[in-house]
Amino acid sequence: ALLKLFANDISQGGVLAICEFIRMNERTEPLQELHLSHNEIDDESALELLRTLHFQCPRYPPRRMAEGTGDMVLAPVWLRLNHNRVRDPSAVRLAAEAEGITICTASDRNVCGTSRCGQHQCPLVHLYSFDTQS
Repeated sequence: ALLKLFANDISQGGVLAICEFIRMNERTEPLQELHLSHNEIDDESALELLRTLHFQCPRYPPRRMAEGTGDMVLAPVWLRLNHNRVRDPSAVRLAAEAEGITICTASDRNVCGTSRCGQHQCPLVHLYSFDTQS
């Protein structure tokens, strides 16, 4: 499932509602892509979203069809949080990793994409362009 909510002035309250949506939707497909760029999301809200996905294991990371083969494979959630109000993206990433949340920055789009990751173990999320903030 894809949820595209970019450029909607979403801030802390909106992120908390998205986290509740993720927790409560056990019968639907897990989110494979969550686009929240160009909003008003701060450091703590970004970390809370990562924690929510982490606590939903084993639903996350989700399974999706692999490019080329059509096989169902684990793939990180493609999470777009760029162009928000995150003041210290590195600190958010380090705090998440200290809590056991696995992240790939998907810096090489030839290796990582919405349905594949170049890391040996599938991380929870691809945080693509997270360092690019407003």
